[in-house]
Amino acid sequence: MKKVKYEWSSEYVRSLRLQQGLTQHQVAKEIGISTRAYINFEQGRSQFRKSTQENIEAYFKNRLTHETKMEVIIDYLRIRIPLHDLNIVFNEILKINRKAFVSDEVKRYGYVGRYSIDLIQVYQSVPNDNRGILIEFSGQGCRQFETFLKHQQRSWFSFLKDCYAFQANVTRIDIAVNDYKEALPLKRLLHKMERKEYKSKFKTCSYHWGTQRNEITDKLQAAGLSLYFGSMQSEFYMCFYQKNYEIAKKKHLKVQEIPVKNRYELRFSSDKADQAVKQLIDVEDPVNICDLVFGYISEYVTFLQPVKGKARKNWNIYPAWSLFLGDVSTLKFVTDPKELSFERTKTWLQNQVMPTLKAFKIIDDTLQTEEIESMLAETNLGDRHKKMIQSVINPNYSITE
Repeated sequence: MKKVKYEWSSEYVRSLRLQQGLTQHQVAKEIGISTRAYINFEQGRSQFRKSTQENIEAYFKNRLTHETKMEVIIDYLRIRIPLHDLNIVFNEILKINRKAFVSDEVKRYGYVGRYSIDLIQVYQSVPNDNRGILIEFSGQGCRQFETFLKHQQRSWFSFLKDCYAFQANVTRIDIAVNDYKEALPLKRLLHKMERKEYKSKFKTCSYHWGTQRNEITDKLQAAGLSLYFGSMQSEFYMCFYQKNYEIAKKKHLKVQEIPVKNRYELRFSSDKADQAVKQLIDVEDPVNICDLVFGYISEYVTFLQPVKGKARKNWNIYPAWSLFLGDVSTLKFVTDPKELSFERTKTWLQNQVMPTLKAFKIIDDTLQTEEIESMLAETNLGDRHKKMIQSVINPNYSITE
């Protein structure tokens, strides 16, 4: 990716300060000058001498290196294997014991049957269907599969190579950048989008404010901003959104309690997905992967800083955007293995069943009855529930023999 250079002007320094939420007094104190001298510099009334200029450059570069925390992850994956032999998929590609999966007749994407182990899904087609078998990992499914990869001492790259050994075709992949320090203020980017202060290879760019109901006032309020670059019907588009709002709503927590702030997602489908994965396999080195991801971002979108008296084509790159793209070497491509927890079942149980169960528990405690115990004793477990228990309490149950 081409590095973006930007002159350390008063305007640039001011943008960096605002982007990082610092006061003029804080910066002045850190670089060893008076607040008044710093204010005069920002307002263009005076210039720093060389030593002070070097101090301020070092100060912001140091903050960038140590305080910007971002990581790159694979967040969704869908792979088509053009064969019908499930044993090959389970034993040689996934390398997970087939008996750990629950089989059902769920029909999706035109497939006629499904094998699932929580959020790791395998779909089967009819014998004359050339699409063969489909493997799908949702976001949490990727994290769960990383647990198996860790045990197998494989990486995503070796897994993908194993898929391609059987002429696989990746039909969708989402690659996400998790931002823990809000390196890029999305509200500021929205203002620039509204003022047309950007250029893009995409024909369409849009935004959406999420809403949620305030439990105290019972009124709808803003609950997270999403920026979309490109059409969601196209083979490649990007979505930048406030991930902390999404997680807070899902887990019933305060936004301030969520460590990740923003998420920047690159969503590929069809031919673009297959091309992107082949690029990932080619580079493989984690630093180069981050470089590749940010290369896509910088190629398709650039935010601009208007320059008074100059035409739009001569505007500068927006300093915060330059900062965001400028130091990819500090990023990491990471995995975050999560043990099988049967998230969908747990969420359904927590939201739909537990309130009723708690009500029955209160009734039992008050009236000294045993309705809950009686219902539990009369309940029979199906195959899905038995395998769920085995997979959670005995991790070796899922290991390929």
